Amino acid sequence: MANVWKKVYLHHKYGLDFRCLRYPGVISVNTPPGGGTTDYAVQIFHDALSTGHHECYLRPDTRLPMMHISDCHRATVEFMQTPGCQLSLRTYNIAAMSFTPEEVAQEIRKHLPHLKVTYNPDSVRQTIADSWPVRFDDSNARRDWSWAPAFGLEELVTDMLLSVRDKRTREGFPVS
Repeated sequence: MANVWKKVYLHHKYGLDFRCLRYPGVISVNTPPGGGTTDYAVQIFHDALSTGHHECYLRPDTRLPMMHISDCHRATVEFMQTPGCQLSLRTYNIAAMSFTPEEVAQEIRKHLPHLKVTYNPDSVRQTIADSWPVRFDDSNARRDWSWAPAFGLEELVTDMLLSVRDKRTREGFPVS
């Protein structure tokens, strides 16, 4: 955090065009889950299409902020293209949606009714998730550079199921 404040100081003192975005959990078919707190939101799609069962390491009611990778890329480009004089801050939150493991499972079941989800909360990851905000306040980004996400939960689920199915098929893995 000290480096951020140093860069903000350099912006005010010398005009350095320092910009920073704070992202929620980013969901992408191209990045395999690595065990992080929000990785269940990627793994559930792979599990839904491979075995039809997902064991979630968070409680079903754990709400976390998330974003589709396309919105992440677009937000970054739009932010960097915004004239500096429009920015009232140097650091912004961006947000798209917040959902729980059970909400994403219910949305997946609209496409794959056979999906079974069991919950076995991991105390370390659950403690981390419980310490995070359930939503990011991105009102400054919406005001200063008209940020708005294109993907909600329904669009995210539809895209991820299609993308994971295509990826698994290309890689020769079975799809249920």
